[in-house]
Amino acid sequence: MKKNITILIAAVLAATSCLNEENRSYATAETYYRNLVQIESGLNACYDPMRSIIGAGFFQMTECATDVMYLSSTTRSDANCVISPTKPGVGSAVWKQSYLAIMRANSVIASIHRSVEAGYVTEEEVQPSLAEAVVMRAFYYYYLTSTFGDVPYYTWEVTEDNRAETTRLPRRSAEEIRDLLTDELMDWLMPEDKGGRAVLPLTRSYSNGYRAGAAVGLMLAGKFCMWNGRWDDALAVYGVIEDIYGHYADAPEAFGSAYPLTDIPFKKKFTPESIWEVSNHIEDYGVQTWMTLACYCTPFRSDEDVEPDDDDESSAPEKVSDIYNGIVIPELGKYARTYAAARPTKYYYNQLMTYNGDDLRAGEYNKVDDPASPRGGSGNLAWRWKGYAKTDLDKENLKVLWFSTTGGKASGRPWLGNKFWCEDMIYNHDDNNYKVFRYAGALLNMAEAYFWLGDFDSCCKYLNIIRTRAGISKLSSSDFSGSDDLLEAVREECARELYGEFQRKFDLVRWGIWYERTCEYNNSAYIMDYIQPCHRYYPIPSDQVEYSDGALDNKEYTGQ
Repeated sequence: MKKNITILIAAVLAATSCLNEENRSYATAETYYRNLVQIESGLNACYDPMRSIIGAGFFQMTECATDVMYLSSTTRSDANCVISPTKPGVGSAVWKQSYLAIMRANSVIASIHRSVEAGYVTEEEVQPSLAEAVVMRAFYYYYLTSTFGDVPYYTWEVTEDNRAETTRLPRRSAEEIRDLLTDELMDWLMPEDKGGRAVLPLTRSYSNGYRAGAAVGLMLAGKFCMWNGRWDDALAVYGVIEDIYGHYADAPEAFGSAYPLTDIPFKKKFTPESIWEVSNHIEDYGVQTWMTLACYCTPFRSDEDVEPDDDDESSAPEKVSDIYNGIVIPELGKYARTYAAARPTKYYYNQLMTYNGDDLRAGEYNKVDDPASPRGGSGNLAWRWKGYAKTDLDKENLKVLWFSTTGGKASGRPWLGNKFWCEDMIYNHDDNNYKVFRYAGALLNMAEAYFWLGDFDSCCKYLNIIRTRAGISKLSSSDFSGSDDLLEAVREECARELYGEFQRKFDLVRWGIWYERTCEYNNSAYIMDYIQPCHRYYPIPSDQVEYSDGALDNKEYTGQ
């Protein structure tokens, strides 16, 4: 890991070096960060690794290797738990990119303090930048502890003097790390009347720019509290988010008006309900960033020789088509690249998202009473879609058709819905934004926290905010014969609402039921050949164990 640390230090300095050509040759962490513009450029480098983590492999780990989704392909190791220390899958990216970002955040924090001591900036004016760095550091520790459990923890700047010490840090209890980060985030972000300093504005994430602000940090603190069973603190933290995003427990009907379901699909960017999104964008002749998630979430596209739509008779046919599993879907375009697709499990679409059910999240065209009109939901699934058949001569009047694999039956397996599709995608260039945290997730965590505190009425009130927007019946504590049934209702609502938003495996592991539920409900043809209880957490990549000179280990994977 010594070589690795050296490389990462160089990356930190390179990423935060001065943008002016004449300064690039000698700018370092010691000579940079002398004004707020330079500090912000250093913070920008803390965001970059997130895109290297979030994506297809992370989605397969957090969603496909669960009870609600699967991906039956021999080449998708993360979806089928083909994981070991020497084959860590997406765990390698989570580990390396998270620690790269943490080292960058630590470097920024240390450099800001040096600049304050030297008089380049004042303590007061850099407080928001310090708080932002604290939030970003916590974000990556959230991914590390959720993915690996116990991990090395440090908050100091890596230098030549402490490099060896940092390299040989052992695992530290994930519970301890979460407690430390919760207390730190609450100190920086909670209002003064609740024991904090409220350094960052208590506003919705995308009302004042696109940076990780107070709402993101409070969401992380709440997540840490949920893991550690700090239910009162969870409610306190989420209560501040509730102050920011609005109180709806006593008026659940208003929640859908403020935050419509139609804003949930990934193509809707920086929506008011969003607490954090990982963004992509493609501009003609401009900056282009994309990931490939939509390729795994779209119905299979048929490649066919199609004559070009122009008057040039010499033009050759192209291998293009806008036929997706038997339906011509114009809005998806002719050039999208589709891979072996993630699909919903039978448990998910039979029990939670039943065809022709009332839940608006189930699918846009799944109701038989008015199949020609979209329902205005979040588009979790798609049994059929509006388009036309290949042989249909009437290409102007679109109609709702069944996808081929359903065979015209409601009992057929649906595809993932338009929540995940990227319209007019060219090849594998998915430019959607990936929803990571939404206000709905905070409300569901509040419902769960109330459950563990024994306040079942409040638990149901917060579940009903989510259920009312989805068009399904409200719940009352009297509806349940026992607490286990209510807890299962919470878990099911999380599955319905947060489908595909990189949370399901983390929740199942936190509840202590990941292995059993995945074995019972996952429909992959391959996962049962590989899945083991130890897979609830990923192994530390073997090269990182080697770099640590034996300070790190994977005892759970080796049976020690």
